Amino acid sequence: MYVVPKDTFVLTVVRVGTGGNTDDGKYFYGFKPDIVMARKASYINFVLSPDTSEGIRIAAVVDSADHGQMDRAEVEPDGLSARMYDNMIKPALINVAVLVSDDHNPEDKYIMCDPQVINVPD
Repeated sequence: MYVVPKDTFVLTVVRVGTGGNTDDGKYFYGFKPDIVMARKASYINFVLSPDTSEGIRIAAVVDSADHGQMDRAEVEPDGLSARMYDNMIKPALINVAVLVSDDHNPEDKYIMCDPQVINVPD
């Protein structure tokens, strides 16, 4: 079992060549859970699962939230995890993109994986 704390997305990214859901079908990604519903100010964590293809690392995490809603994301030096602080200013659906890179396919600078983050303050 792969246990992670609350408010954590586990991201699996695998090379599939064709038929995937990102980067012209070359990769398939999935998040567990599909949606993180934040109810209070806290960190949101992104962790690559052990099932992720070798050589894939988190390069950056970006968001479309209003100024001040989310702090800039921090990516760990090994690229296996990242986190961003959700200040929980107001209810919102926040577009987040976890950008990953693949050492086996350097011509594709970033591969976009997008979870759903919903802010619903208590």
